[in-house]
Amino acid sequence: MNQKSIDINRILAMLLRAGSALSVILMAAGLMLALAAVGGLEGQRAAGLGFIKVITGVMELNPLAIMTLGILVLLFTPFLRVIGAFISFLMIEKDIKYSLISFGVLLIMALSLLVPGLH
Repeated sequence: MNQKSIDINRILAMLLRAGSALSVILMAAGLMLALAAVGGLEGQRAAGLGFIKVITGVMELNPLAIMTLGILVLLFTPFLRVIGAFISFLMIEKDIKYSLISFGVLLIMALSLLVPGLH
């Protein structure tokens, strides 16, 4: 393991920590806004809240949309980690074997989100 590899691993670990922290902050902020609002989350549903509605809801400070964004950040943080590993193996370490493995992991993760019934 060379110095570049160690630096990349530190960067990727920091990415995971930052993604997790941002997710917790977003979910806590959404919960606090919901508790401060009249009626809280009573009668609201998260089902069917699309990405565009989440973004517009965050702009409007909708508590449910902010919490949903926190969950999306938490969900996509591992994707960024695997993408970073793939790029690291391919471009920096020039290791085709591990590049293909990380690409396969990325493909499986993407398919599990996009194809219904695979999870």
